[in-house]
Amino acid sequence: MGAWVVTVLLLAVVGTGGYFVYRTLNGGIRPEDCTATGTDGQSVTISNDRMANAATIAAVARAKALPEQATIIALATAQQESKIRNLSGGDRDSIGLFQQRPSQGWGTADQIGDPVYASGKFFYALLNVRNWQTVGVGKAAQSVQRSADPSGESYAQWEQMATTLATSVDGKAGTALSCRYNDPKPAAETPGANGLTPRASALGTALVKQFSANGAGNAPQYSHSADGLTLRVAARQGTTDPRVLAAWAVASAENLDVDRVQYADQVWTRGSGKWQTTSKPIDGTVDVSVVKGG
Repeated sequence: MGAWVVTVLLLAVVGTGGYFVYRTLNGGIRPEDCTATGTDGQSVTISNDRMANAATIAAVARAKALPEQATIIALATAQQESKIRNLSGGDRDSIGLFQQRPSQGWGTADQIGDPVYASGKFFYALLNVRNWQTVGVGKAAQSVQRSADPSGESYAQWEQMATTLATSVDGKAGTALSCRYNDPKPAAETPGANGLTPRASALGTALVKQFSANGAGNAPQYSHSADGLTLRVAARQGTTDPRVLAAWAVASAENLDVDRVQYADQVWTRGSGKWQTTSKPIDGTVDVSVVKGG
């Protein structure tokens, strides 16, 4: 009773190139997906892995102190090239979110397969495009990618979707990112020498990597709870803006076993899949807890 039935249905979503993963539970259906709502009220629902990649792109852009337009261009490009999936292959030797090619000097296959590295390389190339902030999403993306579509329209068609995603994962729309996950059943862990459980330690490593694109001196600082399950990340405007951190943690919950996220008086829990207001606000940190297990 209560066990997941093995049936997994993949349903194509027309218009977003995404998919939903459904698992049947005692005859019911529970979707695993993320929904981003932009400042204009429009929403985009995509699979959890794609939203995690979108959040990584936004985190790297924020760590490099780039404006939102850079994130929009990158997301539109990734949507066209890979549907924002970290592909292991593609046309010729193309790899990853942006289908970058080792033979064209983007890096090694292993490097390009790392979403943080791939995003950083994309932004480096974008910053070398003259007037990239004003030439339009399609032309800016095409100047970086040099695809078979010289007009750049294949990238421009995703501008609205990319804008909605960007304003959500970059925190501009506040707590506008909600994700639903099935509950994992990992074994319980005990804190190690660093005071963190292995899952919390992995979360800390990912956090520092994704928000340190300008070097180690830019890395976010955090303390932890006595039980080793919660990271208390120092929040400051700029590279570790609390809204960006919170959105990243929610979008990354599947890969990093995140169970709860809080900033100010807003709390997201894995069980509810949505943000709610708490009567016990916190100040100065974003608290991210991993699954306890057991």
